[in-house]
Amino acid sequence: MSAPLTPAAAGDSPKQTLPCPCPIADAVDGEGEVHLLHAADPALATLEAASSAPGLGGGHMTSSWWWRTRSLNAPSPFQQFGPCGRIMKNSAMVMQIQDPASQRLTWYKPPLTVLVIKKVSDASVLAPFVQLVDWLLQEKNMVVWVESAVLEDAHLNEDVKFKAIREKLVTFKDGRDDLTDRIDFIVCLGGDGTLLYASQLFQQSVPPVMAFHLGSLGFLTPFRFDNFEEQLTSVLEGHAALTLRSRLRCVMHRKGDKRQEAKVEANADARPAANSILVLNEVVIDRGPSPYLSNIDLFLDGKYITSVQGDGLIVSTPTGSTAYAAAAGASMIHPSVPAIMVTPICPHSLSFRPIVVPAGVELKVSVSPESRNTSWVSFDGRNRQELFHGDSLRVTTSIYPVPCICAQDQISDWFASLADGLHWNVRKRQKCLDELSDLTASGSEDTLDEMENMKLRTRSLNAPSPFQQFGPCGRIMKNSAMVMQIQDPASQRLTWYKPPLTVLVIKKKDSQVLLPFVQLVEWLVQEKHMVVWVESAVLEDKLLRDDVKLENESAKFRQVHGDYCGVRERFLALREKLVTFKDGRDDLTDRIDFIVCLGGDGTLLYASQLFQQSVPPVMAFYLGSLGFLTPFQCDNFQEQVTNVLEGHAALTLRSRLRCSIHRKGERRKESLQPAGSSLLKPSHHRYLNYIELNNGASSGANNNYCNPHMSSNNSILVLNEVVINRGPSPYLSNIDIFLDGKYITSVQGDGLIVSTPTGSTAYAAAAGASMIHPSVPAILVTPICPHSLSFRPIVVPAGVELRISISPDSRNTSRVSFDGRNDQELNHGDSLRVTTSIYPVPSICSQDQISDWFDSLAEGLHWNVRKRQKCLDELSDLTASGSEDTLDEFDNLKIYDASGSSLDT
Repeated sequence: MSAPLTPAAAGDSPKQTLPCPCPIADAVDGEGEVHLLHAADPALATLEAASSAPGLGGGHMTSSWWWRTRSLNAPSPFQQFGPCGRIMKNSAMVMQIQDPASQRLTWYKPPLTVLVIKKVSDASVLAPFVQLVDWLLQEKNMVVWVESAVLEDAHLNEDVKFKAIREKLVTFKDGRDDLTDRIDFIVCLGGDGTLLYASQLFQQSVPPVMAFHLGSLGFLTPFRFDNFEEQLTSVLEGHAALTLRSRLRCVMHRKGDKRQEAKVEANADARPAANSILVLNEVVIDRGPSPYLSNIDLFLDGKYITSVQGDGLIVSTPTGSTAYAAAAGASMIHPSVPAIMVTPICPHSLSFRPIVVPAGVELKVSVSPESRNTSWVSFDGRNRQELFHGDSLRVTTSIYPVPCICAQDQISDWFASLADGLHWNVRKRQKCLDELSDLTASGSEDTLDEMENMKLRTRSLNAPSPFQQFGPCGRIMKNSAMVMQIQDPASQRLTWYKPPLTVLVIKKKDSQVLLPFVQLVEWLVQEKHMVVWVESAVLEDKLLRDDVKLENESAKFRQVHGDYCGVRERFLALREKLVTFKDGRDDLTDRIDFIVCLGGDGTLLYASQLFQQSVPPVMAFYLGSLGFLTPFQCDNFQEQVTNVLEGHAALTLRSRLRCSIHRKGERRKESLQPAGSSLLKPSHHRYLNYIELNNGASSGANNNYCNPHMSSNNSILVLNEVVINRGPSPYLSNIDIFLDGKYITSVQGDGLIVSTPTGSTAYAAAAGASMIHPSVPAILVTPICPHSLSFRPIVVPAGVELRISISPDSRNTSRVSFDGRNDQELNHGDSLRVTTSIYPVPSICSQDQISDWFDSLAEGLHWNVRKRQKCLDELSDLTASGSEDTLDEFDNLKIYDASGSSLDT
């Protein structure tokens, strides 16, 4: 896999690396400890000086903007897994990224040229257009560019004011004139289509775009035209936050044509290939005018994933997730999440749920060999082309984003657009009951007050390193304190700091697991000479004891007990060599080098629960029911475990959520605790970021909800999800959601699921969410049976802090559970805070991150499983020219037909 591109290599690579789920903290000292930026920080002082420098977007920052202490991306994960395990360092797979929350526009030199794009065939835009252009010419002395077609508008030419300025305008013709490096700044007047048109005009670096809402939907146009002079002046002075909206690079490969990507990659200044195009929303592959189902093969990084049999397929950016993909049933993704959304259009399959994959992958789409028809491709609704048998379409994330200027900030603008444009989760509020009026006064206000002075933030991550020069003048303001180095997840491999000696074996409570369990333990002890730990409850298993009074047991148990006589004898010979622990009493931190799970997904969740800080590498064998998180088979466990112990293993770092409950009346401890704080046990002296340490300890009065797996600061880490529901109450849940201290929406329904990407295939999938690859740094928010027709699940950046509290007008309290355990009541005035933890679960891959996940989707959830449509005899001459030539590019590729038989490609 190639190293990630940097701005110095400006050509889009057809092969990008997976985005790593390991973003930044604000400032890291030489010991690795994370510090919170504050007003006295030199890094902050440097930024303030830079922001006020004359000629570089200087001037004092407006009071409406404030420094953040949390990045929009996930925290940098702790990369020591137990006493021995580490991630193998690979400097070639490391890239630098800046936290999206700190991305602010700065001008390298004063902007002089502005392109004004107006909505066509709309008379209501004419007056604002003339007013804006006149002001830019007369007041700002700027060179104004417009499309030549604008001057042909009959209504516009009748305007007296426009006639006076017409000759001062510079015109261009779409498709003929190249605007590269000629435009400093773009202003859009109209709807979302004007922004899509701006993206189409600039197929490399895009100047900063300021979009005014004068159209229909206005999802991408956050500015109102009422006070445009003040807003434009502020932007031209450099007072602007940016949302870098990623684009997809789409390349058509016709059968028999040679690829041209190598030339584009070699020359940083080269124009994109003639057959490539960048899209801001989506590329759509559909059946066109044909009456037959589309039959499209989908490949990811060269590996066959699935076939789409239906109306077609949408491959979209996070920006496009609220467009056609939303209409097709996908979850909505915040534009700062580095990901690609894959959504089927009316699939003829009951199990084809939309998926979210890392932004660094390469997708390849081709017409299936047995397809009865060709397909059609469109790019942001334009440039429609036919995709024939033997052709292929390749899609990657481009390094050239569209820098959209924010009216407020990345979070506020997006949620405002969801509410205003799509009426996301809009319904009438349920009235509270009179008898509960005394409770409502203790609602969310006191928890809101806590956030008034909290204006800073600490984390980050992105996909390919985006090109950060936007036209001749625009740049992103440099902020060294918010830049980090991250390693590509695809290169994350396990290495042992020293030979592992201790192994924890977790088994499912199932008699079918006893024989594999005894075989594994016996082999580890006798062949590998390892110290084996097991839970003390294992020794109490009646099937493994010889002192059970069988006369008191059922006839069926006596029969099974006899059947396991040989297994029992082998276990009893090993019993004295095992080390035991008791869940909830013994601390396993820094005692275990390696974990082996035998059973289902619950064994991995249990391992996560046992280790509330660093987790040793986990190898999970499939001996349960679903087996979504257990990729290994037990048939040849000796060879597989030996490979892992020798360091031959890829890792998937499964992010976890840190959840803490804050009871009404408690004061949250926001100050940074010293490394030797009493919050840490002596064996836990590791460097934690402040979010991991400082969510206040519970008071004695409210300590009845604490449990052994909640640390002394009342927090717990979950691998799948935290669920807030109405419990036994007959009333709807009424839950307020805050994101980074800002009210977002209220949930009125059965409840809410906040899940990791790993948890997106668990309860969230049952509730209708899209499924997210575990390498995508994100948090999924999914309602449970919402009493609203418009509450679609959303995907937000992994670095945000979610706060959930009972609405002041709620008729009842709620219940909270963590990975299905530790159920507690959430009362009026309490709040639950959820962030991404720095301690992931390092799951060992059977193959690699991509193959394991898609294999689990197919085998565990039967994702998009149906009988293949047969081709027609009269099309047999077409199928001979199908995808064979594209399949031949992958030597080890195997495709399976509906019966499971391997097709030799």
